Order: sequence, then structure tokens, then C-alpha cells
Amino acid sequence: MAININKLIILLLILLGMVCYGQVFRDSLEDESSQYYNIAVNKVSDDSKWIVATKVYRNNYDTAVVLAAGRSGVKSLVGTLTNKYQYSFVKGNQLLALGQGKALLWNLATGMQKEVKTGREGSDSGSIIQCGIMEKGQKYFVQTSDSILHIYNAKSELLERVERVQYFRLSGSVSALYIVKKEGRENQLVRYSGDKVERVYSTSGMIRSIEETPSGKLMILKEEVSSGGNAGTESKSQKIVFVDTANLELLYPDIGEIKQEEYLRFTEIQKGKAVMITGMTHIAAEKGTVDIWYGNDGNLEAKQEGSFVKRYWIWQKDEGKVIKVPSDRFTTVASLNNSDYFLMFNRDELQNYSTLFPLIHGWFYNMKKNTYEDLGIMQAEVSVSDRGNHFVYKNKEGIWILLDTETLNRVALEKKDLTKAYFSKDGKTIYFETSSDLWRYEINNGKFTALTIDKENEVRVVTKDETDLYPETGYNFRRSILDINAPVLLSLTRKGTIEKTFLKWHKGKVETLMASSGSNITWYKTDGMLNKAIYVEESLHKPPGIVYKEIGHPKGDVIFQSNPQDKTSALISMEIISFKNKEEISLKGLLYYPIGYTEGKKYPMVVHIYEVQSRNPNQYLSPLNNFPVGFSIKKLLEEGYFVYLPDIVNGVSGVGLSALDCVESSLDALENHPGVDLRNVGLIGHSFGGYRTNFIAGHSHRFKTYISGAGASDLTRMYFSYNETSSTPFYWQFEEGQYNMDASFAENKKLYMDNNPIDNVHLVSAPMLLWTGMEDKRIVWDQTIELYIGLKRNKKDVVALLYPGEGHVFTTGSLAEKDLEIRIRDWWDYFLKGKRGIPWIEKQMKKDIQF
Repeated sequence: MAININKLIILLLILLGMVCYGQVFRDSLEDESSQYYNIAVNKVSDDSKWIVATKVYRNNYDTAVVLAAGRSGVKSLVGTLTNKYQYSFVKGNQLLALGQGKALLWNLATGMQKEVKTGREGSDSGSIIQCGIMEKGQKYFVQTSDSILHIYNAKSELLERVERVQYFRLSGSVSALYIVKKEGRENQLVRYSGDKVERVYSTSGMIRSIEETPSGKLMILKEEVSSGGNAGTESKSQKIVFVDTANLELLYPDIGEIKQEEYLRFTEIQKGKAVMITGMTHIAAEKGTVDIWYGNDGNLEAKQEGSFVKRYWIWQKDEGKVIKVPSDRFTTVASLNNSDYFLMFNRDELQNYSTLFPLIHGWFYNMKKNTYEDLGIMQAEVSVSDRGNHFVYKNKEGIWILLDTETLNRVALEKKDLTKAYFSKDGKTIYFETSSDLWRYEINNGKFTALTIDKENEVRVVTKDETDLYPETGYNFRRSILDINAPVLLSLTRKGTIEKTFLKWHKGKVETLMASSGSNITWYKTDGMLNKAIYVEESLHKPPGIVYKEIGHPKGDVIFQSNPQDKTSALISMEIISFKNKEEISLKGLLYYPIGYTEGKKYPMVVHIYEVQSRNPNQYLSPLNNFPVGFSIKKLLEEGYFVYLPDIVNGVSGVGLSALDCVESSLDALENHPGVDLRNVGLIGHSFGGYRTNFIAGHSHRFKTYISGAGASDLTRMYFSYNETSSTPFYWQFEEGQYNMDASFAENKKLYMDNNPIDNVHLVSAPMLLWTGMEDKRIVWDQTIELYIGLKRNKKDVVALLYPGEGHVFTTGSLAEKDLEIRIRDWWDYFLKGKRGIPWIEKQMKKDIQF
């Protein structure tokens, strides 16, 4: 066969160029982002004097800085640690740090460091696998790989040595260690408290787990018991033992035989007066010749996840007895923080999947009287008082209903905009969060009073006493208590933003502790009296820093500033653009200027869309903030692009047409901008933003190119599809969820069709780059392929990137993530800057090129 040497040489040169170009570009990207890190505060000492924070780089987090809160700037840096991951503060300004099998004790005041030696004469007896403190740092402990727990005082004098340790639990009060250990053929639970070890319980069975109730008054053991049969054939079951932590009394709730596979969950009632026990047996999804799906099935999740059979008991401490709670009428039973009262319902009864969390038909059950009170249709949101004598729940209209459990008297709290509810400790008052101010409701006289914390903005309670009465379900059934006799931390969010002010509210007096006006507070910790705070703060022009602030002081001290090498953030300019859509709704867009912007020069622009994006104008634009994949605002600014983030709200025309209206209205607001080159504008979106990008591409002529990631292309098909991520039909997302059509497909077919991207694929007038992960279970990858096929059939310029093994969000640091970032950058440069010589794009755009 004859070979055309010239064509072969050209092909080799093209391929070599692709390899070299990709490698150089990849290396430059890697070098740039590898210099940056985020801050994660690991530990703050109880007296707020010392802080340990980890530098979280893209590819490692093995370096931590130790800081002195009383100093500012570079003086605050005490030193650094590497390859440590567990930290505790010991009395005497000492830091205990563990990592790679070794523990270090560092006196932060003197600078002296020493390795913890656990042998009899200071030698090692094994690598250290766990460590911690108790009694507020008066003592510390380390566990070595040879199953020995060593307990020391703050002077590193050995106080106790417990051998053959299997595992242990530190009490919530950090004053006692509960240790499971071997002793001969027995398994024992022992307690170390004060200066002594006490045996609590011994058994020949295996102590599988120990857990403490929220009040700390009970420790619960689950023990494995063997019974009957010969060796290898005996059956396994479970036994429950309660330990009264006040006097170490053993209590044995008898609920009959508990098979090993039955999972037991414990809900404490009134701080240890009773415990509700829930037994759950998992029934695996059937796999047979045929899987039958019924139209009236309210538990489609079981098709993938299987189902649960549940049993319920109440153990009453004073009576020392267990009572079985009936579950023959209802599949779900939730505690109301009283051993006599329960909320019951059939979880699947009203589940038609038009909403993520369905309404429930609730019943109030009085076990003492064996009576059921019909509560009607209600939302799955309940707040209960400390004694369980009152609770409030939301009816289907969203109105809170107050029920007296003793009289069954019900009162509708007609005031609108009441969100979350908290009872006072004495149960006489309910406090409600709202979108403006905090409100008090007095149960005796039915009076509402505004507390005048702030009349304009959203007030939320931060410090409260809550117990989840029905965990692991997504339902909000809680014992919710607000103690106004102690200082209460409140957060105040300015409307339309994420800017927060944190307030100390105590004895009617309100003081500002910290505020994020012009910045973002991304993490915080306060002392017990709310007089001082340590927090991480960032802004558009400044990387995250750790701040120490005392109440009454107008400004905090920056004790550590991350990323000092960042010299460009201070140069970023951002303008808030105001505009209105066709429905006359006032909206905003964040317009970021290219770094080094020169007046009189035109620059291309990248428009990113999702929903409302203007709430956070103060975010730090770290190169690590690369979400969605390939969209880094700062990198685009450094490369000479405007970046625009316009708000989008849904209107009566539907989710797609509303996006089109908002985006084009936002561009109209830039019509006379001197720096934006409106002839060179690209649109990008991922997921919901990808859907909106797909739709706009078929209706707009304002964009030179589009990039769409993992976006829906066919609403009709997706509406009638099954979402494997949530194990539910997808249509709830359209009727009440993100797409917010406020109607079913049958009720308004036209609305769905008018907002369907695939129906206008033939009208797309600019090249599109599509990408998706082929393991995406949220927006399945063939939605992207459908749009690709539609564009291909209509002879439109399109390139689709399909990444095997990746889901809806790509794996951080993966080759797929790096590859996509490079290709997105290529795409912008090619279409918005006119850069050529990018072979993988030109293969589509230059129809006559020979490969």
C-alpha cells in the first residue's frame, strides 16, 4: 500500500503538538493551584489561647500551624507540625499531637517538645494509635498498638495502665473513660474516673458497642450472645444492658429475643427517665425472575435499598419495666419526649412522589389510655417541650398547631412566617424564628411579642438544646429547647445576601460579637459566655484569615493570614449590575473585571448561570474554588476575561424561558459598558445551569459559544424517569423542586414543551461543548448524548466529552478533572479570543482537515 509521506509527517506534527501543548498547559495549571491552600481549624483550646489549623492544599493536608490567639500577625505563629492528624490541649499550655504512630507533647509557652514514651522505663511499647484528654486537660491518655491504654496527668506522670483494651469511649462530660477489655475468658466494661478503675460489667459474650445517651445519664451496651447448638452451629442474638452512670447500677431491659441482624436504635426521653427502643430488621430487595412495580407503591426506594420491619418498646426507669408500643396500625412511631405519648403514621400512605418529603397523616397515641387522636394531614415537622406535655406541628397549610398532650386542646398559631420553634425550659413559652426578628409566644395567654432583635432581617438561633427524636429519616421531629437564662448566640442574615452578624443575647441585652459585612465568616467558635470568638474570615480581596475578637471591641485581630503569595486578589474589581426582567422583578449580577483592566479596551466575557448568584459578592476567588469543573473565576480574570454572574428567578413562563429572560435582560444592562465586548460572550452552566444553558442555546443569538455540563436536555423524558440518586421518580423535582413548574405534565403540557431544550435544538446558532460523567446517576449521561445527537442531526457544531468512571461532580484531582479544565480553557480561547492551532477543536470546526 502506498503511503503519502507528506500527510504522515503533517499528522505526526499535529499529534506531537497536541501532546506537548497539553503537557505544558497541564503543568502550568498544576503549578499555579498547588501553591494555594484553604484553612481548616482543627482545635481551639478551652481558654481560647491556642489554635491548631491545617493547610488544605489540593493534593495534601499534612501541614498544620500552631497559633497564639493573644498575638497578631506573624507574632502569632508558634510553629508548624507535619504528618499529625489528631490534636488535644493539655493543662499547662501543652499540645498533644498524634500522627504516624507517634505522639508529641509540646509546651507552647516554653517551646519544649518531647515524644510521648509509653514503656515502663520511657521506652516505646508499641506505636500510638489513639490519644485524647479528659477533665479539661488535667489528664491525657494514649492507646498503643499492643492494646494498652496509658493515662497520665498533665505533668506526664503515669496514673493508670489498662491492658488488653479492645476499644473505649470518652464520656460527654470528658470526666470518665468507659473501656471494653479482655480479662481471661471474659469481656469487661470498666470505668476510669477520678483516680481509679472500676469494673462495671463482665460477660462471656462479646460487647459489640457502647453508646452514651445525650444527657450522659445512661451508657448503653449491646452484647452478642450465643445460644444452643454445637460449636459452629449455635445461633447469635443480642442483649441490652443499661448502665446508670451516677452509681454504675446495671439495668436490664427485657424486650425478648433480639436477633443479631436486628439493628437497635435508642431515643432518650426526658434526660434518662425513659428510653424508646426501636428494632429495625432490614429486608433486602428481592432479586428474582421478575420484579413487579405497582402504581400504588409508596415505597419505591425499597426496589434498590430494601425495606425495614420495625418494632418499638418503651423502657421506664422508675418502674423498671419495658412496654411494647403497638405498631399494628402504623408502620412509623416517633417519640414525643414522654413515655406515654407518641406520634404515629404510615410513612408510605401519602407518598405519591410529587414532593421530596411527603405530607403525613398523623395520629397522637396515648399509651396509658390506649387512645388515638387524629391530627389530620400534617407536614413532618414537630417541636416538643422538655416534659413532652406540649408540642407544635405544622399542618398541611404550613400553620403551626399547638397541642396540649394532657387535655388534647389544639390552638392554631395564625401568625404567618413562623419557621422554626423552640420551647423555653419551663415549657411556658415558645420562641419562633422568622424572616424578620425573633418572636415569643406565651402559651397561657396566647400572646405574640416581637423581641426587637432586628425588625428587617432573618434571625436564627445558634445555641440551643436539641434532641432528634426520629433520626436518620430526614423528618424534623425534635425536642427543641431555648434557655434564655444563659447567653444565646443568634445569627442575623441581611436579606438578599449571606452576610451575617452574630449577636450575644442575654437578659434582654443584645451585643454584636462578630460581623461579616464586606466579608464572609466561614467558620467560628465562641467561648461559653459568648464574650470572645475565633473565626475564619475571607473577602473578595483577601484570602481566608483566622481572626480573634472580643465582644465590645470594634475590630478583631488577624492572627493568621493564608496564601500570602496571592498578590492579584487585591487587584480584582467587581461591580454589582442592577437590572429588571420582563416581570419587573429587580435582580442583580456580579460583574468581575479582568485583572489589569485598561479603559478604552474591549474584553471578552464569560457568563456563568445557575440561580441567584448575587448573594455572595465577598467570596474569595481562590484557584481551588473550581466548581463547576473548569470554571475558575480568578483564572479567567487573570487571562483577560470579564466574568458575569447574573441572577435568575423562575417566573410564570417556566424555568427555561425565565432563564432566557433574566440572562438577556442582564446583558441589556451591559449594552453601554465601555469594556465588555458583547460580540465575544460565552455562556456556561453545570447541572441545573447546564439545563438552562441548553435551553438558552436554542433561543438566543447573544452568545458566540456555549459550554454545558451534565445538564438536562429533554424535560419530558426526565420528568417520567427514575432518579437513582434519590431512589424516587424525578417528577417531584419539576412540580415543587428546582424546576418549580407548579404543575404536573398532564396539567400543563404546554409549559413543559415550551421549556424543553431538545424541541429547539435545530435553532442553536453557536458551537456547543458538552460534557458529562458516564457514572452520573443524578442527570444521566444520555441526556447529554440526546442533545449531542440532536445537534449532530441538524449539522450544528458540537463536541461532547464523555468521562468514564466520573459522576455528576468529578473526583477532585482526577485526570478527568484536569483534562476537562484544559479543554474548557481551550474552548474559551478559541471562540472568544480567536486563538487557533488547537487540534481537538479544529477537528470539528475545520471540516476539510485530514486526520
